[in-house]
Amino acid sequence: MNHVKSKFIRLFFVFTVLTTLVLLGCSARPNEASVPQKPGINEEIQNQEPREEQEPIAKNNKDMNPPEGNNPLESGNDPLESLEPTQPLSPAQLSPTLKPSVPILYYHSIDYEGGNELRVPPEEFEAHMEYLSQNGYESVTLDDLYQYFYAGKDLPEKAFVLTFDDGYEDNYIHAFPIAEKYGYSGTVFVVTEWIGGKGYLNRQQLLEMNQDGWQIESHTVTHPYLDNISTEQIKEELLTSKEVLEELLGKPKVAFAYPYGVYDSSIIELCRETGYKMGLTTDRGWAGPEDPFRMKRVYCYAQMGLDEFRRRVENANY
Repeated sequence: MNHVKSKFIRLFFVFTVLTTLVLLGCSARPNEASVPQKPGINEEIQNQEPREEQEPIAKNNKDMNPPEGNNPLESGNDPLESLEPTQPLSPAQLSPTLKPSVPILYYHSIDYEGGNELRVPPEEFEAHMEYLSQNGYESVTLDDLYQYFYAGKDLPEKAFVLTFDDGYEDNYIHAFPIAEKYGYSGTVFVVTEWIGGKGYLNRQQLLEMNQDGWQIESHTVTHPYLDNISTEQIKEELLTSKEVLEELLGKPKVAFAYPYGVYDSSIIELCRETGYKMGLTTDRGWAGPEDPFRMKRVYCYAQMGLDEFRRRVENANY
């Protein structure tokens, strides 16, 4: 009996020791709640700063929806000179106050061709000019517009700029006399390789329009997609077209219209390097002073209707 009792006491003692050791081990473990946990992938993504999106190339398909030089100011005083081509201009860098935007109308052909919205019938074009005249609008040149935005020149209260792309012969046959009838002048952006070709303006017509107050400016040599050719080819298109027109007309060529509306920051920089001071886009809206190489324009197309034309020339945010 005593033997059994002694054995039971030993077992109880061993059990007590083991229990004590287990309890001591647990108390020595760190508090799991105090250990920082690694966040999961979703949480890490949520905590990241959002990335700034890159500016896309402004590329329009010949503006079917309907549908970005040298400053004339003295070097050193040019508020645009020290800026990167993609950097928007601040009011202080431009002028004491930002000037109101101005509509730059742009057409292509003024002729008849059913189903082609680029060819505006002469009667429809005249209706546009008549509306502008009856409502007190006055045409100004691109040079006037540039001086207005960046050199303090005043413009009429209802100023607009009239432009034509590609250099179609009907610009001389139809648009030129109709615009002149209402006291308006415009700018034709010419593809120099097409000068004298069938359906395009010839040298004599360009000279006559230029002598009558119209600006003739560059639209490249061959009308390529500028984002599909090399840097050297872009330079050649910009320089050669500029030189051809300057030799023909005896005046500096300072404005450029991007073929198909295609431009980006590198194309803008090449325009600056080759002596242009303005770049006209096919981006929708009125032109403002924010960037001389991203001038927006108002697309005018066949069968747009006078109400739509009125809406576009009266509303900067149409």
